[in-house]
Amino acid sequence: MRTILFFGDSNTYGYDPRSFFGDRFPREVRWTSGVSGALEKEWNVFSDGMNGREIPSGKYELRHVFSLLQEGIQGHRLDWFAVMLGTNDLFSTYPDFSAALVSEKMARFLNRIREAAPELSVLLIAPPLIGRENTESLEEQLLYRESLQLSILYKQIAMQRGHSFVNTAEWNIPMTFDGVHFSEEGHRIFAEHMTEVLSSLKQ
Repeated sequence: MRTILFFGDSNTYGYDPRSFFGDRFPREVRWTSGVSGALEKEWNVFSDGMNGREIPSGKYELRHVFSLLQEGIQGHRLDWFAVMLGTNDLFSTYPDFSAALVSEKMARFLNRIREAAPELSVLLIAPPLIGRENTESLEEQLLYRESLQLSILYKQIAMQRGHSFVNTAEWNIPMTFDGVHFSEEGHRIFAEHMTEVLSSLKQ
């Protein structure tokens, strides 16, 4: 049995945007539960998602990550660290929505991960696309282009460091009304794809 931790933001948390209080979709709806159930004989699947999370860079944020890597989860030593972050970072670069700045931040974070846990296998996950290509809103168009560019830059980062990579921007995940968070169908489809990804990992 291998153990993997999915480290991400609200879409890893399973946030339901219909709630005003940060509620989550039921456990059985979340994509992380779908992956865990499908691969229960092969993988120990854990998740650490948080609403609004950006790529860790501060002392206390990094301390939390390092404790997970070094201490494990529920008695399981981690074999894989899967990170899907960057969407909130992209929003934080408004009005430019700079994928270049976000990818540089991710590269620094992954360098810290390698320093803290050199034997750990890493899966870098490019988040699904946000924004819209065919719209009159220039802001939405820019957000879409930079979101697409982020997936390209993440792939380069993964290749340069020998990490595994998956581009979920290609999965066309259905979103809720806000265009950012997975719908229930989105969670189901995402779980199916991610199950295939984990089944293909060799180490």
